[in-house]
Amino acid sequence: MVPKINAAASATAAMDEYDLNKDGFIDQAELKSAPSLKEAEKVIDSNSDGKLSREEIEQRLNKYSAQRMALISFSCSVTMGGARKADIEVEMVPEKFMLEAIKVAKGKTDANGMVRFKQEDQEFEGVAPGFYKIKLIKDGSLSLPARFNENTALGKEIALDRMGRGGDSFDIKASSK
Repeated sequence: MVPKINAAASATAAMDEYDLNKDGFIDQAELKSAPSLKEAEKVIDSNSDGKLSREEIEQRLNKYSAQRMALISFSCSVTMGGARKADIEVEMVPEKFMLEAIKVAKGKTDANGMVRFKQEDQEFEGVAPGFYKIKLIKDGSLSLPARFNENTALGKEIALDRMGRGGDSFDIKASSK
């Protein structure tokens, strides 16, 4: 089932969360604390002014409904120090501004450092379109630096026009420092 995202409410929530100076835009300084929006900035910023407006975010979110995709399947690799790492739990946590329209997706890296995701309460692999923070957990603990888990600086937009129709992948480069 295609997630029901209230684009207007989610865009307003994104502005409330990240537009710290309340000037009506999420600027470059504010994007540093918005990992998924920063990662998708070039796609969202339709007028290329280097900042995101509520309207631009709402337009981007409306595209998900138009694409009519419930889940997008892809893989991801996790490397540390240039080597692919096994047994890293990877969580794709929806940004707060997604307003619980989508669920957390999880997976664990295999011997080749590859992970495939499955969302809570879903039978099939895949991730719903949306904006996510990415958390890495090693060996069931938070032994990686906070910038990879509870204070993650990693983010990703999952969307059909960015990920393709499956088989695509992206890489996460982590470090133990």
